[in-house]
Amino acid sequence: MYNSQRRLLIGLWLLVSTILWVTVASDRAVPLLAQNRQTLLPIYQIQGKGLVSPYAKAWIDTYGIVTGVLQDGFYLQDPQGDNDPTSSDGIFVYTQKPPTVKIGQCVELTRAYVDEFYEKTELSRLKSIQATTLCSNNMVATTPIPLARLGMEPTVRFEAYEGMLVAINHMTGTVQGPTKYFATGEAEVAILATDLVPYLSGSRVFQADTAAMHALIYLTNELGATLPDAAWGDTLHVGATAAILDYNFGKYQLHLFPSTPITHTGSERAPEQGSASTPDSFTLCTFNLHGLGRGSAQYPDERTYDQHLAKRARTIAETLQGCTVIGLQETGTPADAEKLAAFLRTYYQLDYVATALAGPGTQSMEFPLTNSLLTRREGVQVRQAELPQGCSPQDYDVPVLVGDCPAGQYALFDRPPLLVDLTINGGWPEPLPITVIVNHWKSKGGDEKINVVRRKDQARHVAALVQEKLLADPAGHLVVLGDLNDYYQSEPIEILRTTMQPALIHLYDYLPTLDRYTYIFNGGSQVLDHVLVTPALAQMVARVDPIHANADFPSSDESQLANLQRSSDHDPVQIHLRPEGAAVLGGSLHYPNIQVQLLDENRTVVGTTTTDEMGDFRLWNLATGVYTVTFTTPAAITLEPNTIRLEVVGGYQQLPPLAVTHRNIKLGAALALAAAAFTTETDKK
Repeated sequence: MYNSQRRLLIGLWLLVSTILWVTVASDRAVPLLAQNRQTLLPIYQIQGKGLVSPYAKAWIDTYGIVTGVLQDGFYLQDPQGDNDPTSSDGIFVYTQKPPTVKIGQCVELTRAYVDEFYEKTELSRLKSIQATTLCSNNMVATTPIPLARLGMEPTVRFEAYEGMLVAINHMTGTVQGPTKYFATGEAEVAILATDLVPYLSGSRVFQADTAAMHALIYLTNELGATLPDAAWGDTLHVGATAAILDYNFGKYQLHLFPSTPITHTGSERAPEQGSASTPDSFTLCTFNLHGLGRGSAQYPDERTYDQHLAKRARTIAETLQGCTVIGLQETGTPADAEKLAAFLRTYYQLDYVATALAGPGTQSMEFPLTNSLLTRREGVQVRQAELPQGCSPQDYDVPVLVGDCPAGQYALFDRPPLLVDLTINGGWPEPLPITVIVNHWKSKGGDEKINVVRRKDQARHVAALVQEKLLADPAGHLVVLGDLNDYYQSEPIEILRTTMQPALIHLYDYLPTLDRYTYIFNGGSQVLDHVLVTPALAQMVARVDPIHANADFPSSDESQLANLQRSSDHDPVQIHLRPEGAAVLGGSLHYPNIQVQLLDENRTVVGTTTTDEMGDFRLWNLATGVYTVTFTTPAAITLEPNTIRLEVVGGYQQLPPLAVTHRNIKLGAALALAAAAFTTETDKK
């Protein structure tokens, strides 16, 4: 949350604040707008009518009533306001350390700096805070605010209330961003007004759905409210109350007071679980361990580290059912990968071997990170492992390791890809050679304009590694997996997929739309963890399964270590591969609750499923052959034909188009009506 992020961002400023204070004070180019009480500037004038204060970078004096107090600042509001609906009467005052003011106190600020801190207007670096009698009373009236709406820019709706005490008149929302706890004790949950949920695809807000993202409401415990442990799909009802509306790092938040009445209704959603390999198949997984290391910003305490190690091991053993091959990201050091494998051997009798090589990121004392691989000894032989670093003319401040790059070139990866050649044995005629490339690309934290350029270069480097292998063996079995820190169909992912010929196949192409997420950020479900394979390996894919055991659930604090929920902030992904060949049949029938049944040539039912909320279905783990597909529809739906015969070949196969209608409204008209539902009028304040 923003307080913890702020502490990192201002560290340098704190070191030189005294020098800067003197320099700015003597610089006549910086306007000094207030020197005494006759020049006190009202808060609504400081805020102005736009996104940026007209007094940005100026030093001012002002006054107001304290409406809320945080650990590093407080909210101040003009006692009367200007009755102008286009400008805010409130503002945040950043003090860096706990302030001594109290709610309801009238205070005057002397020489405060007007800052635009990541697009948030606030006051900081103030010379003094003192009690004053300028306020006629110590009460601030709450201002009713409108709810967020689909498709409306939050700044249009809420900027005029930034920093103000606002009124909430009974608000019911469906959780999209589960309760997230931060190391500093702060918590946040993202909800969508329940009456808007029917307009979503499958009731879920996806990061790519800008209109829905605009409608999210963020609730925090910044002012002392108790937020429930809420999972995705739960319902929260906030009774009539007051809150402070603030803006932090791209989102407007409602800071709730301790007395806020909140009713929590659970959806009884349970963590998903994968499935074990079979005699004719093996499983391949990717899993971000969420900083499993002993760094100073990870788990330096031995007891806590051991608890988290056990929790990750339990996820691998139970949720992933002892996956045959597991690519891991955010292992602290190679030693942590070894400890994880040893724990699985000792407590779960899973004979895992760890493969991990130290890279530049391993050296960090604060947050070491290393890619690693776990393999089951009874079926997998590790032939070779390497850490092929990429090089760039751009210096990314990656620690230099001997032999990484030639003179004039700089290391591209803090966490270089781990390339491992394996041989996998099982109930198939010949040992299967396979190459796994475990990745953890540059994160989106910081300047994304720079980060995305780096991820594109990282994608080209990994694509070149795949191309080199395919030149040696055009029918090679390669898989590229891991936390690529970008979205499905984003430009870096497309570079990785299409740079070589034949192109890699993204296994999320096999998935129904509603299943394409492994991470939830700011209430938006998204893909960060990917699995791409060469065409030869795609012919063996029997099932693709993002296992939603983490992202949909509240983040765990130390008292919840025994729970499987939130062993990471990423969902693991499991792939089933059948070396003798497999097929998947899927498609969309546009409506939910249509039963799809698959019969073989002997009229034996070999697969049954039901279309999801978007009308998608998948039939997994099929043998190639000729099948009959039958459909059973709800009474209101007509599907023609309702029985088809087709040949299913290896890989993913799309169902041919069928004519589907609902209550005599043709599908095209129905889709047009659904699209029209997203059109909203501009609500005026």
